[in-house]
Amino acid sequence: MPTTVAVANLNEVCTEFRIKVMIYSPESGYKFDVTVQKKCFPTKWSVIFNLYKKINNEFVQLVGVEFESEKKEEQKAIETISQNGVNMLQSRAFKKKVYPAVKVLEDGDAPTEDEKKKIHTEMSKAVLLTV
Repeated sequence: MPTTVAVANLNEVCTEFRIKVMIYSPESGYKFDVTVQKKCFPTKWSVIFNLYKKINNEFVQLVGVEFESEKKEEQKAIETISQNGVNMLQSRAFKKKVYPAVKVLEDGDAPTEDEKKKIHTEMSKAVLLTV
């Protein structure tokens, strides 16, 4: 549910929200969702990638990864995803690049620096893809 916050002294309004923009089943027994989130003060856009595995006929979350935009072009791209959804190229990148990078973490071990870097790189690439 959105939260509207008024900024003192500026008379501006910022609405924080979280919206699921993609749910995908990349292989039998797994699914992931992609959520866009906007935070205020300062305005910050992020993409959350949640990986689930079917265990005893229920999907259980295994891994959650939050990618916070660091560059203006990433912020604009995530804002566009919040308005238009995930495009075809982004969808393919989330399935073929981000999903495998995140899936290696399903055993619950802490990610290595190389794994963190790979996930960050693939998330950034996926976010910045345009049709």
